[in-house]
Amino acid sequence: MIELITMAGGAAMGGLFKFMDQAQKNKAEQQKLLIERNKADQEVKQKGMEAATASADAAANRISDPFSKMTRRMFVLTMLFLGAWAMMGGLTGLDIVVPVTNETGFSFLGLWDNKAEVTEYLRFENAIVHFEWLKVSILAAGSFYLGKS
Repeated sequence: MIELITMAGGAAMGGLFKFMDQAQKNKAEQQKLLIERNKADQEVKQKGMEAATASADAAANRISDPFSKMTRRMFVLTMLFLGAWAMMGGLTGLDIVVPVTNETGFSFLGLWDNKAEVTEYLRFENAIVHFEWLKVSILAAGSFYLGKS
């Protein structure tokens, strides 16, 4: 009887050690795969950084012709002048007249239609002119030149 208990205990311990050994092998394989994956990720990041650096270096070393540089500078100076002129316009004492179109009347099922467009002229005294395209142009030019510095 003791022999049977000893044999069963030995078999159980052998099976337990076999499972522990397999778990250790699986864990080692998993660690190996994680290390390989991290290496591959680092290589991809490194290649991406090298490509970005090469692209930035190529852009920094790119030399454009003097005509395009002068054209950009004239464009930016013109936008700045127009912005200053528009903002200082209110200091000149000039009035600004703006046409505003309103629709009057109503339509009832297409049977009764007395709609009409009426144009009124609104006068603004000592007003500042604000052009949306001018603001966008000045912001774009400023960000372009600040981005280059």
